[in-house]
Amino acid sequence: MGKIDTTAIEGYDAMTPEQKLAALENLELAEPDYSGYVKKEVFDKTASDLAKLKKENMAKLSEDERAKQERDEELQKLKERNAELERNVAITTYKAQYLAMGYDDALATDTAQAWADGDHAKVIANTAAFLTAHDKQVKAGMLGEMKTPPAGSGTKTITAEEIMQIKDDVKRQQMIADHLDLFQ
Repeated sequence: MGKIDTTAIEGYDAMTPEQKLAALENLELAEPDYSGYVKKEVFDKTASDLAKLKKENMAKLSEDERAKQERDEELQKLKERNAELERNVAITTYKAQYLAMGYDDALATDTAQAWADGDHAKVIANTAAFLTAHDKQVKAGMLGEMKTPPAGSGTKTITAEEIMQIKDDVKRQQMIADHLDLFQ
């Protein structure tokens, strides 16, 4: 609270305390100038409105944050699903390629999964297993196709009569040229 300017009261210093009290009670003060101030009622209403808006904003902010979190979670799920689908496509593609090379179904699947997961040691081990099995299969096939050699010492002597019985003229002429000693 402001102070009262006692210099405006004439002879204030010489007065007795009772006279000073009476002079102060009769003193008329000028109405204060509140032109640069806000009325209390207006301030209180503005403060109340501001508090209400802050509360609404906090609720909305919480709502926005919740919605953002839900969007982020959904995006994360989509990313994980996309990665899973890409892995499955890669495995299917690799498996088809391994099957085309002659891998059996189980080994092709295992190798394709290892390739998609970046497990190079397993890919190499599976490739080695495939090559070993493939080599055995090729050798077995070749042995199965091989004709049994004739019995005996392995060298057959041919006679001039046998050469003359060859029906193909070109072959017969070649045999005569190769075995001239029989015809001399």
